[in-house]
Amino acid sequence: MKNIIIGGVVGGIILFFWGWMAWAVLPLHKASLRPIENEERVVEVLSTNLGVRGVYIYPGMPVEGDVSAEEQHSAREEWTKKFQHGPIGMIIYDPRGSDPLMASQMMSGFVIDLVSALLAVWLLSRSTAFSASFISRVAYCGVLGILISVFSHLSNWNWLGFPPDYTTAMFTDTVIGWLLAGLGIAAIVKAPAAKVAA
Repeated sequence: MKNIIIGGVVGGIILFFWGWMAWAVLPLHKASLRPIENEERVVEVLSTNLGVRGVYIYPGMPVEGDVSAEEQHSAREEWTKKFQHGPIGMIIYDPRGSDPLMASQMMSGFVIDLVSALLAVWLLSRSTAFSASFISRVAYCGVLGILISVFSHLSNWNWLGFPPDYTTAMFTDTVIGWLLAGLGIAAIVKAPAAKVAA
């Protein structure tokens, strides 16, 4: 149990520092995060037309309320035309300002990494990789990174229209992070050696 907790803590620390490297030091995400031209004008329009913190989509889905079936059908047709013609998109909007490296955000990010690594170690300890080789345990963590990426990043690409370069960067970031965490986890978390009878 002790090694499982230590392995989870080590894995969480590695994930946290890899995340800092991937976003702040390496050029992994820079190409896929584009600045907005005429940012001031765009922000002014957003501030005028968007209200509370939230996720906004365009074209907006037709509102289904106290309207006739014919009006609903017409609204859906109009929405379909807008969607097909474009542009389409999603805005994650927060009207409040914030420190880009807020201490509480860094702490919550570390806690998320720590909990994720502890869960990964718990799963590893119940798998056949637990009693296998070091490489098998590292590979197990790497496969978890692939699973996370397929379920989240590829789903976002498919359903929310995230662009391929952003998706590729996130996929790569996640898999490398879990492989590196796996190196630390696999060095600590392993099945106890079987005692040889005298």
